[in-house]
Amino acid sequence: MFSKYMNFILVIVAGALLAVALFATGLQMWLVFTLVMIFTFILTMGYPFYIIYKSKSLKLIDQYLTNHKNKPIFGYAHSLAHGTDEEIITQLNKILKSYANAEVQEIYKANLLVFQKNWRGLIDFSKTIENVGYRDYYAGIGYAMSNNMGKATECLQKLRTPWFVHSLKAIIALKQKNEDQFFNETRLATKSAVGMQRYVLHHLLNRMANSVFTTKEG
Repeated sequence: MFSKYMNFILVIVAGALLAVALFATGLQMWLVFTLVMIFTFILTMGYPFYIIYKSKSLKLIDQYLTNHKNKPIFGYAHSLAHGTDEEIITQLNKILKSYANAEVQEIYKANLLVFQKNWRGLIDFSKTIENVGYRDYYAGIGYAMSNNMGKATECLQKLRTPWFVHSLKAIIALKQKNEDQFFNETRLATKSAVGMQRYVLHHLLNRMANSVFTTKEG
């Protein structure tokens, strides 16, 4: 909480200093006001947008999520790195209660079934997912963890998005206890994603491997 207040204070101070510097150059008040507003918007909205959607730094994303984990979606991502399976399930249920958006409901309901290890339920639910990529991805996870590698491979062959492909390959390798392939595909999946998706993939795949391999963070 202190960190968020400090960020707010720093934005105000930076904006004030910028205003003083602009006035010193002789700019008119309306132009100074406009430039300060643009500067403030970039700091308060642009930077968080960059972290959530574009950053490749797991550390930077983690710091942001730590400061905003009271929001359900951020709390879920943060719990993947720092929480227990029970805490993750709690966060997923909070998301499902908080957001009515159909795509959010589909994705996080599927994630809930993953953490409940309800593979048959995941396979059945995946058939109702409207987004084709997510439909094949979650079906592939369900089939892989149910030891139906034929069906899992069929789903894999339909995927085109790199992080979908590599993360499903990692899960298949996990089930087959192929350690080298698992960590290689995990690395490729993480590398092919950015922002919070990168963070979620990294911690989700390493968490899934905890009971099978000695995880390699990094």
